[in-house]
Parts: sequence; C-alpha cells; structure tokens
Amino acid sequence: MKKVLIGLAVIALIASCKKTSTTETTNPHVANAACGNCHTTEQSQWANPLDLHALSAKDVLTNADHNTAELLNDDCLKCHSIFQYQLGVAHFVSPVNQIGSPAGTWTALNGGDWQATKCEVCHNPASTDSLRLAKYGSMLDGQWTAAYIKPSSMPAAYQKIIDLSTGDTSTYIYPNQASLRVQITKLCNSCHDPADQGSDTAVIVGGISLGSQGGDSRAYVASNHQGFGCTDCHAGHTFMPVDPLTTIACKNCHTGPKTGKVHTNHWQ
Repeated sequence: MKKVLIGLAVIALIASCKKTSTTETTNPHVANAACGNCHTTEQSQWANPLDLHALSAKDVLTNADHNTAELLNDDCLKCHSIFQYQLGVAHFVSPVNQIGSPAGTWTALNGGDWQATKCEVCHNPASTDSLRLAKYGSMLDGQWTAAYIKPSSMPAAYQKIIDLSTGDTSTYIYPNQASLRVQITKLCNSCHDPADQGSDTAVIVGGISLGSQGGDSRAYVASNHQGFGCTDCHAGHTFMPVDPLTTIACKNCHTGPKTGKVHTNHWQ
C-alpha cells in the first residue's frame, strides 16, 4: 500500500510539473512585473495604445491586408506577444488561414491573455548589468527559447544601405558591436529584420528604385546615414523621430529644414 501511495505521489508531481506557465523562464524574475511602479515615465511612453508595440490582439491579428497575404502562424507571437508564444496564435485568433470566415474576416480571441511587447521583452530586471538589456525568447527567425538572450550573444547588427543617387545597395556591419547604440540596435533587429523588405510595389524616387518598402526591416537606409543606430533617430521608449536640429547625431549636418527621412520607406 505504501508503494502504491508513493507511486501516486510521484505521478501527481510529474503531472503538476507539466503544467508549464507561459511566462516561466530560467531567470528568477517574474515576467510582466509592475515596472511602472518606479519607471512611471517610461511605462506611460511605452504603453501608449497608439504605439505599434502596445497593440491589442485584435489590432495585430485581424488585419485583412496582412492575413490575406501571409498565413498566420505561431511566429507572429515572437514579436507581438512573446510571453504568450507557447499558447500559440490559434489561442488569439480564428480562423488561422488566409481566407477568414466569412472571407476576409477574423475574430480575436482571449484578448485578456495578450500582453503585447512588455518592458521585460528587452530588459532583464534580474540582470546585474546596469542597463539590463536582453531579449526574452527567440528572435524573429530563431528557435524558441524560454530564456533571455544577451545582445552580445546575438548576430552582428547591420544595415541595408542604398545610394539615393545611383540606387546601388550594400550591407553595412557596425565595426563596434559592443557599443551601447549597437547593442540596442541588435535588440531592434531581432524583430525588425534589416534584410526583409517585404513584397510591396517598389518605390521610385527621382528615377531611382528604392525597392519594396513593406517589410519588417524599415528597409534601406540612405548612405549618408550609414552607421546610425536606432536610438540616434528614435527617442527611447516613445520611438518618435528626433528633432534633427537639436539631436547630436543630426545637428552637425542638419543646420536647416530638410526633406525626406533616414529610412527610404518613410520617404516624403
């Protein structure tokens, strides 16, 4: 009888261990803690419902233009709601196909489980690093891992460069991969793949083809902005474009009003 009870206890223990939380990690930090209790400004900036990083499951997964062009799959969650990756995309939207039901329509599900892009996606609060930068989970094209990846362990950050006068393109690798702005750029690149231009119709400016501009990459960077990091041009946490007349990275060249923008898919 004692052996039977011990056996049942072991079975119960194994069963309980299989009930894995979607926010478990090898890190002792509890995911999605109340960062805003201390970092009030950053929290309000980052959680702005108008920001793409804070979009709801409905905003992300019921977009007819996207869903009819690309099949919904679990990898969508690697960037849009990474702590819920193990739940699968079918937990948040129905149907998971390129037609919809009725055709062209999708229904968002379990919106309360959706967490979007939280602070802990790019910050590891339990780290001893002063900036605590780290990417939780897998990168866009990487294998899933329920742990943090240090930026220093990520592939080299790079840019796709285009000469706006000739249309010639090249790849720029940052020479100092350890610098802070490059570390931050690595985190951005983990979802915003610089090699992904999308499949939209090519943009033509001044007779020069800038290529398709619809991908995750924020595609080509004009050659005169080669080497800029993401935070040189986007304010931290808000991601609003900086003022070129007051920002160190810009003001040495931008002494007056300019047309156009750094990324060619934001060209005006």
